[in-house]
Amino acid sequence: MTESLKILIADDSTSALYALKKNLAPTDAILTTAMDGFEAREIMEKHSFDLVITDVDMPRLDGLEFCKWIKENPKTNTTPVIILSSRESDQDIDNGFRVGADGYVPKSSAAKELIPRIEQILDRTAMTQDRVLLVVDDSEAIRTFLHNGLSIAGFKVLLARDGNEAMTLLDGISPDLILSDLMMPNMDGRQLCRQIKTRENLKDIPMVIMSSMQDKAVMHRMIHDGAASYITKPFGINNLIQIIEKILSEQFRIMLVERDRLKAERRMTLGSIASLVKALEARDHYTSGHSESVTHIAMQIAKRLNFNDDQMTRLHIAGNLHDLGKIGIRDNVLLKPDKLSTEEFEHIKSHTTVVVDILDPLPGMEDVLVAASSHHERWDGTGYPHGLKGKNIPLLGRIIAVADVFDAMTSDRVYRKGMPKKKIRDIILEGRDKQFCPECVDAFMDWYEQSDGIISPPGDWDN
Repeated sequence: MTESLKILIADDSTSALYALKKNLAPTDAILTTAMDGFEAREIMEKHSFDLVITDVDMPRLDGLEFCKWIKENPKTNTTPVIILSSRESDQDIDNGFRVGADGYVPKSSAAKELIPRIEQILDRTAMTQDRVLLVVDDSEAIRTFLHNGLSIAGFKVLLARDGNEAMTLLDGISPDLILSDLMMPNMDGRQLCRQIKTRENLKDIPMVIMSSMQDKAVMHRMIHDGAASYITKPFGINNLIQIIEKILSEQFRIMLVERDRLKAERRMTLGSIASLVKALEARDHYTSGHSESVTHIAMQIAKRLNFNDDQMTRLHIAGNLHDLGKIGIRDNVLLKPDKLSTEEFEHIKSHTTVVVDILDPLPGMEDVLVAASSHHERWDGTGYPHGLKGKNIPLLGRIIAVADVFDAMTSDRVYRKGMPKKKIRDIILEGRDKQFCPECVDAFMDWYEQSDGIISPPGDWDN
């Protein structure tokens, strides 16, 4: 919970409000109070809140009626409500959930239970908010029933009348969950499930099958075919929402665990590769720091091409690893001060394919791999290793190509002195639409004019 969390509290007891504020102090939430449900309702008509906490016994409008109003109002029905009351019987708790409360906490245990319950409900709300569900059913009445009930719970609901219509929709959207009837014309739920599980881009979408058939064999068959759950008609909307939330919650948990695992794996892998890059540059003090400089220039070009954070991260990796393949080049070629022979030049060109051998086994490195292996391709198609032309060259490779030439030609090498920056700028400008991507050259020139070609310290991408 953060400072931006806004909570509305309705309770007619001043002492209860004081105790509640004290209990909620660790959350740093912004608290608004009302002395009864009527006042709280007027406040909600003018302001939005992340959570409502309400007592039951209050004058003018009690907590149950206030909660019912919140859940029936289209503008407020997705706002989670916790009933906090001294009424603690099973019947009282049932009454609270019957009017739509998301949680019920007895006042006698508020100090211990309230904050954990708030965290639980907000986590669940965040998980379901804006999740897209596709409902597939040939009954208009059931489609309407599910659309209304699931929309009130905060889901975005799309509708299809049968499996064929659903597959047409799935060509353009990827819902978080599919809720399908079993028996339908044209394409039934079983056929739809099989179709979905054969599509690479759809197979991980959980599917819930609805049916009036209570045959256990049918249920087991649908689960075997890939359905996440099977619910028999008729059913209550709250029961269905619980099933959906459980499925999405488990899916979300698995996704987070997998994401953390991949991040940890990638950190270890990149750490090892970074050590290889340092070892590579240690072979030739002339190229020390080359990868960092190229990465900085590439990032400046990418900023001007409006890369998002994820694209910038991938480019940062690719820039640092673009010359990794040179670790497979013989010292007598890599460090040769004289002009290379044809055989030696062919050998040094192989660094763009050696890098493929190094990075190919690593999961999730495909775009980094093609960037590192394509930065010597030319816009006119005369580059290497594959002679790619124009936009067939991956964009990351096109960006690194410009950055690589600028840093390499302005730096001292064993076989020559570095050239003046302005001269290299002119060479790059002359190579626009021939050696280099025009768009990348224009972005490079914008950075050069602003920075005078001065490369900032490693990690400083904002200058």
